[in-house]
Amino acid sequence: MAHQYKAADVLDTTIMGPETTMHGLFDYLREHDPVAWVEHPDYRPFWSLSMYDDIKSIGSQNDKFLNAPRTVLLAAEGEDMLEAQFGTRNGLETLIHMDKPKHLKMRRVTRDWFLPRSVAKLDAEVQALCKEYVDRMQDMGGECDFVKEITLLYPLRIIMSILGLPRQSEETMLKLTQEIFGPQDPDLQRTDASNEDAMGTLVELSQYFTEIVADRKKNPTDDLATILANATIDGEPMDELDQMSYFIITATAGHDTTSAVLGAGMKALLDQPEQMALWRERPDLDDGASKELMRWVSPVRHMLRTATEDFELRGKHIRAGDALALWFPAANRDPRAFDNPNTLDITRDPKKHLAFGYGSHMCLGMHLAVMEVARFYRELLPRLKHVELAGEPKWIQANFVGGLKSLPIKYELT
Repeated sequence: MAHQYKAADVLDTTIMGPETTMHGLFDYLREHDPVAWVEHPDYRPFWSLSMYDDIKSIGSQNDKFLNAPRTVLLAAEGEDMLEAQFGTRNGLETLIHMDKPKHLKMRRVTRDWFLPRSVAKLDAEVQALCKEYVDRMQDMGGECDFVKEITLLYPLRIIMSILGLPRQSEETMLKLTQEIFGPQDPDLQRTDASNEDAMGTLVELSQYFTEIVADRKKNPTDDLATILANATIDGEPMDELDQMSYFIITATAGHDTTSAVLGAGMKALLDQPEQMALWRERPDLDDGASKELMRWVSPVRHMLRTATEDFELRGKHIRAGDALALWFPAANRDPRAFDNPNTLDITRDPKKHLAFGYGSHMCLGMHLAVMEVARFYRELLPRLKHVELAGEPKWIQANFVGGLKSLPIKYELT
């Protein structure tokens, strides 16, 4: 008998971590309860949406469905603590938490840095880093933890380089990022699952970037940190809290999601080796294959939106003020939107996936992410004579940003 899931399972990170149980849950919800009301003793209630059309529609109506006051699922106790400290249930207000008009003003600060023409200027540097990390794999003697030793580090080096931050800071930034995105995972959380530890991570990040801001105001250079340190909004210097939140979201989200796609993408290619062979022989598929891996992995599991008016959705009455969780992995495996959605197909038209979100909140760094994944596998695959699992893959226990935390592999490189 098939497992009987329930809507509240989206809060169970032991189910939402591994890909098999997560997609099993979403398959069940799409068929049996695609607009599900979720109540849990530790969380404020919300609607859970699992169908592509609903998620895309609500994601595109940014005036009717707001990012504030709740942007991601946090326990009520954590929301209350953040509100007491920062004045909002989200804590530091980053780009993903903002609505118009502030969101558009803040997005413009770095928009030019992430346009395709700007990202294209980074191509040579990205390719050089790809070679560095594949060479590192070769030096490891044919065995490594692909996630811990390669895919967590390569995208981090890129975003640190764009920000103009030194390599000696990478270990600190990686640790703090994992604490932010893995607070429910016993291997990644700070010391325990307490909200005080989450606050400690934010404080440590803020202290680090406060020093960077002071330096770039005195010693401006040609990097993104200088742009953020000296940015103005409506003719006034950017608010210090906004500045800190901008640095934090850029430095953390700017690499963690790409790392997840690279790591879980390798597992997908191992599971479907004909796709690995095809990609190896077809450089023209690089960008499309990169986007297909993003659909497949969907590292950002959800975002919350708050309805501003009453409306009906699939027979359910949603009231103004209700929160709606948009589950992107569910949308990206919806068979009504994708043919054979549980098959990796690097020749698939990549335009429809929602891994970057939809509407005015689409990921600012999506063009850079596509390049990073495409260039890495273009460097790796032609040199990879053989690869296989060397141990059990381990998944992060998380329902916000997910992926693998360990992927032991054996391989032979040229």
